[in-house]
Amino acid sequence: LMVFLVLCKKYKEIIMKVKDVAQFMLKELNKKGTLPQVGLADILKEKFGQEAIFTTTHGTITIDRKVIREFNKLKGEDVLWDKDRCCWRY
Repeated sequence: LMVFLVLCKKYKEIIMKVKDVAQFMLKELNKKGTLPQVGLADILKEKFGQEAIFTTTHGTITIDRKVIREFNKLKGEDVLWDKDRCCWRY
C-alpha cells in the first residue's frame, strides 16, 4: 500500500509539472504572439527539468508528447501550428 501511495503521489507531481509546462508555453505564446519550437525544448528542460522533454535515439531533445497534448488542450482553436515557420501562432 505504501508503494502505491508513493507512486500515486509521484504521478500527480508529474501531471502537475506537465500542466505547469503547458501553461508556461501558453503564457509565452500570449506574450509574443508566436512560440517557435526551435530552442523551446532547451528552455523547458532548463526551467522544468527532464520531465518536460524527450531525448530521441539520435540525442536530440524535443518537447515531451505529454506536454504537447496538454498544451493542445489549453491553447484553444485560435492557435495554429505553422509548419513552414515551425511555430505556434495566432
